[in-house]
Amino acid sequence: MTQFALDDIQHLRESVQVEFKLAAGRDGQGQLPEGMWESYSAFANTLGGEIILGVRESQGDFSIEGIANPLPMLEDIWRILKDPRRVSCNVLSPTDVQIIELAGKKLIRLHVPEASVHQKPVFLGPDPYTGTFFRVDSSDMRASRRQVSQLLKKQRRLCPPEQ
Repeated sequence: MTQFALDDIQHLRESVQVEFKLAAGRDGQGQLPEGMWESYSAFANTLGGEIILGVRESQGDFSIEGIANPLPMLEDIWRILKDPRRVSCNVLSPTDVQIIELAGKKLIRLHVPEASVHQKPVFLGPDPYTGTFFRVDSSDMRASRRQVSQLLKKQRRLCPPEQ
């Protein structure tokens, strides 16, 4: 994966490996956006990538908004990743989730590595056929039934169930 730098605010762009989310919440203190989990699944099932929380998009332009209180959001991230009803598996290690500061504002940066063949498909909710996503350009796309079946077949072939 190419190194991603947030140094140049004027050149912030989403890409096949970068996704920005505002994460302000109703009260402006910070809340995990539901769409973040689609990006998590998509990056884990594709090439990996970076999710940056605290960045606003307006007509293709991005600005650093920051997150007033990021600590409760970190707790929510880990709680959701441990809940198999929400996410099929956790591909993140503690060093993959960071609070960073840019332009005097706090952001949350999640480095999502590509999942192993044993972990794919990484999906949301109870059903891999409705909760699996892939990254295509700068978008998260729901996987087709055929794509999910291929991932499951490859997983079973490489990891046969124990007898």
